[in-house]
Amino acid sequence: MQTLTARGASVLVTDLDEAAGRAVADEAVAAGGSAVFAPGDVRDSASWATWRDLALERFDAVHVLVNNAGVFGEETILSVTRAGWQRTIGVNLKGSFLGIKTFAPVIRDAGGGAIVNVSSAAGLDQNPDPAYTASKWGVRGLTKMASQEFGPWGIRVNSIHPGYVLTAMTDFASAAMRAAKIEMTPMKRAGEAWEAAELVAFLVSDAAGFINGAEIAIDGGWTSGSQATEARRFR
Repeated sequence: MQTLTARGASVLVTDLDEAAGRAVADEAVAAGGSAVFAPGDVRDSASWATWRDLALERFDAVHVLVNNAGVFGEETILSVTRAGWQRTIGVNLKGSFLGIKTFAPVIRDAGGGAIVNVSSAAGLDQNPDPAYTASKWGVRGLTKMASQEFGPWGIRVNSIHPGYVLTAMTDFASAAMRAAKIEMTPMKRAGEAWEAAELVAFLVSDAAGFINGAEIAIDGGWTSGSQATEARRFR
């Protein structure tokens, strides 16, 4: 997020975890950026309405939406519970859908802009977690549809597909899993969060003005071959 505020963007940060979300916003402000935090749940349409109203109150107009909320588990098709399935699909896919549905008209009214949906390399290939894989493929498809529906409004909608990138979401991985993911990445290293942030910043900028409906892998070559299946051996 600091990548955007450093470029002059004013950002509304949202998170179900209030402490974590405030910390992100406060860090951006401390670095000289413009950011405000509002708690809520991406699965809840009322939260999205609150965020929309707050963004318009604080910033007058909204030109960019980044759908970045995500969760995953370690279940198989046979072991995943209904609650686990609904949680992952709810956060990853429903959250992105509600975000687009809420903010696309706002971005249109501002004269156009860009939406970036953070999918995953699993949205191009697969992941051992069925709910995660299904949700990220869903985000990919939703991006395609939205790019068609909102292109005439001057809104570009693209998805990015990170591979093994070092973030709070990947901290859970065992040493064996980390080593396996790096070994199966042609560049033989993990990605850094700032690299994904730079891609997002590019996609919402005028420099990407004719990029719409794209699915961009940022995975060190992970999906250049079908590598994900091998990760099962290291679960």
